[in-house]
Amino acid sequence: MEIDFLPDIGREPDYGLTGGGSFAVDAVSFGDGYEQRRPAGINSSRREWTVTWSLITQEQMERLRDFLLERRGVYAFLWQVSGEPEAWRVACKEHPKVTEDTFRRHTLTATFIEDFGL
Repeated sequence: MEIDFLPDIGREPDYGLTGGGSFAVDAVSFGDGYEQRRPAGINSSRREWTVTWSLITQEQMERLRDFLLERRGVYAFLWQVSGEPEAWRVACKEHPKVTEDTFRRHTLTATFIEDFGL
């Protein structure tokens, strides 16, 4: 299956992208308080970003939302982080959060998690 890019809606996400991640670690605790740790698997470090697009139109919001919902948290896609040389393979495992203000401008927030699938 060919992997798609996140659609271009004509603008970048808001400045101030929130990034983080997690480490998968196997740990064994011993009775004297000693703990031994090691990475769990070959992809034990996973990046995560919270991405927000503010002040977007109904059409822009629907294009992003529909793209993410079609993948149902199962299928990964490529996303180019501004300033990064290569695109990241990510998945969105939760429904994007959408709000609308009194001027009918929309905000869409989604969490992208690095994907190591085939």
